[in-house]
Amino acid sequence: MIKRSILRKGSILGALSLIFALGVSTTPAMASTGPDINPQPVSKLKQGGTFVWAVNQMPDNFNTSHIDGNEVGASYMMGGALPSFFYVDNKGALQLDKNYATSVTLVKQKPQTVSYVINPNAKWSDGKPVGLADFVGQWKAQNGSNEAFEVVSTTGYEDIKSVKKGKKSGEVVVVFSKLYPDWKGLFGGLLPAAVTANPTAFNSSWKTAPNLSAGPFKYQSRDDVAKTVTMVRNPAWWGPKPVLDKIVYRSLTVATQLDALRNGEVDYIDIGPDANKFKQAKTLKDIRVDVSVAPNYRHMTFGTASEFMKNVKVRQALTVAMDRSTIAKAMIGPMNPKITSLDNHIFVQGLACYKNNTGKLGKYNLQLADQLLDDAGWTDQGGVRKNAAGQEMKLAITIPAGVPTSAQEAQLIQSMYKPLGINLEIKVVPAADFFGKYILPGAYDMTLFTWLGTIFPISSTKSILGVEGGQNFGKIGTAAIDKLLDKANSTLDEKKRCEFANKADALTWQNGHSVIMYQRPNITAADSKLANIGAFGFSSLDYLTVGFVK
Repeated sequence: MIKRSILRKGSILGALSLIFALGVSTTPAMASTGPDINPQPVSKLKQGGTFVWAVNQMPDNFNTSHIDGNEVGASYMMGGALPSFFYVDNKGALQLDKNYATSVTLVKQKPQTVSYVINPNAKWSDGKPVGLADFVGQWKAQNGSNEAFEVVSTTGYEDIKSVKKGKKSGEVVVVFSKLYPDWKGLFGGLLPAAVTANPTAFNSSWKTAPNLSAGPFKYQSRDDVAKTVTMVRNPAWWGPKPVLDKIVYRSLTVATQLDALRNGEVDYIDIGPDANKFKQAKTLKDIRVDVSVAPNYRHMTFGTASEFMKNVKVRQALTVAMDRSTIAKAMIGPMNPKITSLDNHIFVQGLACYKNNTGKLGKYNLQLADQLLDDAGWTDQGGVRKNAAGQEMKLAITIPAGVPTSAQEAQLIQSMYKPLGINLEIKVVPAADFFGKYILPGAYDMTLFTWLGTIFPISSTKSILGVEGGQNFGKIGTAAIDKLLDKANSTLDEKKRCEFANKADALTWQNGHSVIMYQRPNITAADSKLANIGAFGFSSLDYLTVGFVK
């Protein structure tokens, strides 16, 4: 069985997302609600056929380890084409994918040493075996030793000392320079050695097309007019035959996806935290709506493009002036009346380590917000916040066009800031430019999107909260937070890992890095005959078994 694991963490705008490299640890306790995917045995499915999957944008890069390819649509496209050695089953447990390795074992703790015994049948679509050269290339591209490689994250790879040939046939031995507890998440979405051979190949060779596959599906074509990417069965695939002949990923704006599903133009969409779309989808004939607990959450993140946003008291004021409970109820209440705000940057509800670390900044408090702004030198002068020089505080929240969730949240935040004398501008930019031109360069004051997480959150967190983290777009952080995250990532003691991570989270709230709003359920809508895909929540997607009921 091949299951494409989302052992990564990233961001999603409504349904538009970035996926980022993440390590995995031993499985923490999680909510009992499993995936909602219309599970069916393959014997009940039609063999062959085409599945049309709605995504929100055409890939800027098919290399999902590159910063521009770290987007959920690209991740799903490549999920059926790139090797990963572990997947998460429907109970939240980590399992070895034997299509790629006969064993993956921690053979020594000092120094930490891991043995990968590659399945001898595993090969790339050009006939080359999956093996040592691919591992070495991935490690060297992502360990941070050469900044010309534009990687999503160096987490974990920077802790590897060597990658060498083992004594067994097909064995790759990875030795770490220091303890890295989430080692099982490394080398997921393994790239062929040709792509990691040098920075130019890594950054550019898969910009328009991925020319190699080691999965049940491979790239066939893209159509920039129709905005589609087509993946077909890989004839070089050695494992069980996939049910489908073809998967077509069609790029559509969020606002048009439900109509496309209704009209039979696509078979599957991500509804996201959109109550109106949820209600409409429930009324459609021959359409199934699936809901699952998920590690995804909406948040507002600060940028420091404006000088006043570099002041921690300003960021604290903007945090405490946001009524997170009201936003959660407005957005998710129609789907889950029991929804509450989420109070942790690292752990979601359903994970054993989750706790509220917000302190005095967790509750809506306009009086405290007013005091903090005054202390920062921005006083209310005739209903407008100004500094001693008479400069008005001009604040904008940047959101992508065509994402109703972001628009609604921005309007709520705008109304919450008005009593403070802050006239928040809602800056709507083209969805295709949102990340590349605004978020990645840090050219914003505030912005909204969803972090797409996993049941293994600790390893990815430094990339988000660390001062130099590739996903810390506002570059807001402290050495103390970095130190705590390093401690959390350098011990096998799960209790201590949680303690260090939660201390880091408490400091993150105080530092005004970002405002976590609410946990977003995984809600999808699909053709009622589509099976083994839907709201897969914490679990991994099995590309081999997706198909249509006879």
